[in-house]
Amino acid sequence: MGGRTYLRLAALVGVAALALAGLPASAGPPVAPAAKVSAYFFGDSLMAGTGATPRRPVMARVAAARLGWDVEVDAWGGTGYTTTGSSPGYLERLQRPGALSGAYDVVLLEGGTNDARVRSTPEQVRTAVREVVAHVRERQPQAQVVLMGAYDPPPPGRVDPHRTTVDRAIEQVAVELGLPFFSPVSGGWTKGQPPSFLHPDRIHPTARGYGEMGWRLAAELGRISQMPQSASSAP
Repeated sequence: MGGRTYLRLAALVGVAALALAGLPASAGPPVAPAAKVSAYFFGDSLMAGTGATPRRPVMARVAAARLGWDVEVDAWGGTGYTTTGSSPGYLERLQRPGALSGAYDVVLLEGGTNDARVRSTPEQVRTAVREVVAHVRERQPQAQVVLMGAYDPPPPGRVDPHRTTVDRAIEQVAVELGLPFFSPVSGGWTKGQPPSFLHPDRIHPTARGYGEMGWRLAAELGRISQMPQSASSAP
């Protein structure tokens, strides 16, 4: 899953706060709008939006707009928890100068698809995920860490049964560490999707497909953001 993306997305701003300016004085002083959530979306070519034209990353853009979050995307194709492709793997990427350099409320770690491609064992995946999460927690102790697992394309895409194995290994670490987890595989995000969802490479979505996944991503993150803060934010 190739391609690299590193950028900041400005989320759409809701109009609810603007309506407060029209309230009569008897309603009391205007209520300051809640601070916008700052999120770091980290992952592979799926988060980068490989296969979509003319703009990407579509999935992150749609999710940011739906949630009203300020999202920074750090996505590099071919990489994973246990594999580097033609570029550094996840832990090395997160250790680079400039990575995780802001102060984030949410750090989303998306991956697993490329780890399945290189046939990493469940134990290799679990060990690598733990190392990555430990590094993120050290760098961003205040952030809610979220794990997003593997992806399988809809028919006639190239489905790999090992992706389910890797996906379960990531979920096991999430349960072990008390982290929120969801995935396109376990959530059935691509089931029943039409041919227009899939890029001709039979792996990546089209812009339309990424748009659908962006809605799913926003729904999952919106659900998580309503839950009490988990132990993942503890130092």
